[in-house]
Amino acid sequence: MRYRNVIFDMDGVLIDNSAGIISCARETVKALGLRDLSDDEYELFIGPALMWSLKAYAGATEEESERGYEIYRKLYFGRGINEYVVYDGVEDALKELTAAGVKCSVASGKPAESVRRILAESGLGKYFVRAEGCEKPKKDSDKVRQLRLAIADEPAVMVGDRIFDIEAAEAVGIDCIYAEYGFCVPGETDGIKPAFYAKTPRDIADIVLCRGKYA
Repeated sequence: MRYRNVIFDMDGVLIDNSAGIISCARETVKALGLRDLSDDEYELFIGPALMWSLKAYAGATEEESERGYEIYRKLYFGRGINEYVVYDGVEDALKELTAAGVKCSVASGKPAESVRRILAESGLGKYFVRAEGCEKPKKDSDKVRQLRLAIADEPAVMVGDRIFDIEAAEAVGIDCIYAEYGFCVPGETDGIKPAFYAKTPRDIADIVLCRGKYA
């Protein structure tokens, strides 16, 4: 066993919830009267804190991002939170890891209530010993803090699909597995490299348990 604790990001690693996030973000931008964005730009909303994304990608002011948060929250908890699918192979990987004695955790930039609800309703909650999200999601999410709180044993590894996950793992002093099947942005890892790349959720179990080409 290479790691005793695997810490998963949620969006783009455990679930594909792009449809819910993008549709709610699109309606929020429209309601604020900001310029419409391309599909590629809306995909960048998956991962970072919403207010940061509104300012960074849609040019929102601080006041507009505050209003946007309230608009988005109503849309997301009204319907967007249910628009997701669990990636094929995720539950199999979680079963194998927990059966081998590996502790699994979640460290997500999503609001903590979203994390808990999705884990419960998807049936994945039983595999995790800890699940951390943003308690105050109106401002920029602190992935480093969430990651530290999610560590349940050592050595630990973070599984993420964005540069924010790799940077947080580096800041905490643990390895990162980059989930290439998620919402990766081309070129994001040019300046900072993860320890491993996973093309599918099944690769994560092989990496952690030192199987196959990862032995």
